[in-house]
Amino acid sequence: MNSLTRLVFFRIFRTTVYSTVALTFCTWIVQSSKYLELLNNNLSLARFFRLTSFLSIDIIAFLLPITLAVSAGFVYHRMAESNQIVVLQSSGIAPQKLLIPLMELAFLVCGYLYLSNAYISPSSWREFRQMEFNIKNNIEPPENAGRIFSGRNFSVYAQKYYGGCVFGNIFIIDTREKEKTYTLFATKGAIANNILTLSNGERLEVNFNNHKNSAARFSSYAYDLKELIDIHEVSTRPNEKFLSELIKEIPGDPSKTREQKALFHQKILSPLLAIIFSLMAFFLVGLAPYVRKITYSRIAYLITYMIIVQGSFLAFANIAAKNEIFNYVNYVFVFVMLFVSVLAVREKA
Repeated sequence: MNSLTRLVFFRIFRTTVYSTVALTFCTWIVQSSKYLELLNNNLSLARFFRLTSFLSIDIIAFLLPITLAVSAGFVYHRMAESNQIVVLQSSGIAPQKLLIPLMELAFLVCGYLYLSNAYISPSSWREFRQMEFNIKNNIEPPENAGRIFSGRNFSVYAQKYYGGCVFGNIFIIDTREKEKTYTLFATKGAIANNILTLSNGERLEVNFNNHKNSAARFSSYAYDLKELIDIHEVSTRPNEKFLSELIKEIPGDPSKTREQKALFHQKILSPLLAIIFSLMAFFLVGLAPYVRKITYSRIAYLITYMIIVQGSFLAFANIAAKNEIFNYVNYVFVFVMLFVSVLAVREKA
């Protein structure tokens, strides 16, 4: 990387970072406001911020292609306004030299977006749903002795907490049945995938009808929390699934299968928008006549172009959830836009 490429690279990089952080913060405020009611669950601000921070992963993934292209446009405009591009051209430096750092950034963003779509985003959504589930059902791992959670005449207490939803000396009161009451004590227990698994304990049953009590020891005992406490949409949602899971058929539910596959194809195609938008930023602004009024108008053209392309892409993806043929329409649309962008830059450069 020579000095010119490095200079342009870091100018675009810094502008992209600043604009992405600012827009992500603004969007995060709007998105997190939907979860303010969770503060009624005696939720601390620190835990609320940790919960809503998972939302920023998809916000950043959506904004990055746009902020990169707009940042590149403004960097090229500033260079033109200060006559730097004119000096470069008079020195015999080809315009393509200014495209190299932008393409390097575009491919880096594209790679990050594929990593985000494949692993980071579904992992963050799983963490978000689990944490939301814990908050709504008063599941609060204690630092010391105390209640873990309660709901529907079912309460769990723990004397120790080892971390990772693993507890020691657990006591349970189960009064869901009017005729019977169950109490359980276990030396250890853990919550995973909405299942509470107890080990090495004792179960006591009190029957109010015949006034008989019974006790039994167990080495392992499991409670399905989905049947005990309030939870909505227990099954894994499409945005919580990895790419290998999205492509699988859902038996007996073709509508959800189409929805999953539409999201799979959307995740495959969306990173390419970073390359398309970057090429158009260079075409519309980097190769524009260097007059202030014209370059500003071309930035407006760039933003309009991105809105149209992004809107069309998302529209095709949403329709594909009902009609699979639009998955192929989206592939054609994206690759046509990519071909047109490459051709436009090549012809003008």
